Amino acid sequence: MKPRMIVTATLLATVAAVFLLVAVQTLHMRTLGGERAQPVSAAEQKQELSDENLVDVLSSMHLTTPIAKVEWKQSILKLDLKVTGTKTSYTEIYDNMATVAELGFHSLDNVEQILLRIMAEDEWLHKRHLLLAADIRRNEWPTDAIDTLRNWKSPVISGEIKEWFHIMETDLWKKQFELLNEG
Repeated sequence: MKPRMIVTATLLATVAAVFLLVAVQTLHMRTLGGERAQPVSAAEQKQELSDENLVDVLSSMHLTTPIAKVEWKQSILKLDLKVTGTKTSYTEIYDNMATVAELGFHSLDNVEQILLRIMAEDEWLHKRHLLLAADIRRNEWPTDAIDTLRNWKSPVISGEIKEWFHIMETDLWKKQFELLNEG
């Protein structure tokens, strides 16, 4: 073999080996997810709420009272939950409120405020009446506040819970739940 052919063959073999290594590395990166791959023990990533994923995120909540209205603007989530009839208990409502707060502040990064209204809907007249309203703001309550709300066993909401979540009850709430449980 001539020296020129040996050099050419060696050069071609080297170039082929480089291309093969690059192809194997690219395949390896695609298979494992490349830089996006995270260890199994990594903490769950919080997601951001947007107009595109609003329905998917809210439908992931398991609420016993249906969502009547929703609005997402900048960092404020406005949500109306609809109570129909007299079958819904105040403990269900507290649990739903806690679920909404938990989603908004533990699972989502960009929610700073939740304006939550609990509405009663008159099935005969199709009119809506406000029962309870909450203005829940990120970092304005202790870490156990959501669990306290979820486990509250009285229709009369404590002063602390009202203060933490800026809760306002209407006379209709008092009539439906507080006075009903007194007698």
